[in-house]
Amino acid sequence: MKRYLPLCLMFAMVLCLHTGCNSNDSIRAAADQSVTQFEQAGQKNMENDALFVAEAASANMLQLQLSQEAIARGVSPEVKTMSQEMEEAHEQMLTELQDLGSKANFVLPQTLGNAHKDVLEEVTAKEGIAFDLAYIREIRHLHDKLLERYEDMAESGVSMDVKQYASRQLPLIRQHLQEAEALEKKIQ
Repeated sequence: MKRYLPLCLMFAMVLCLHTGCNSNDSIRAAADQSVTQFEQAGQKNMENDALFVAEAASANMLQLQLSQEAIARGVSPEVKTMSQEMEEAHEQMLTELQDLGSKANFVLPQTLGNAHKDVLEEVTAKEGIAFDLAYIREIRHLHDKLLERYEDMAESGVSMDVKQYASRQLPLIRQHLQEAEALEKKIQ
């Protein structure tokens, strides 16, 4: 019996890693499915593109959900206005990403990655001006990370579809980042 315990523990660790016991389980699962499909079709080196598409889908879903919450619960008129703009823009970005996924055989997650779920829960746990501040800070932080990731993919993506998608979104992401930074300074 003692002989089998280390083997069982190792199997449990491998199973946990394989089934997505990480901070982005739906993202990782979608990316892994994409990579498997690409490899079966003979396409190599698609890991980063597949991960980007899955991350972008989850990030856009998060932006939509946060914006809908801000429209409903925001206190500041500026936050409500910005959240409406964000909702429209990220809905369009997600639609374009879904079209890319269909056209280029990328699998997109249907739910938020765990890290994005945590962000949504953290922001929506707040009320009043604390909610507005948390929303704006998170929007700024998310767009800062998105800008970096989209710039990278616009240059180093393997798929031309992914490179073009990332390039097309960069001006909007930059604009959103600037607006979020300005509003964050204003309402602090």
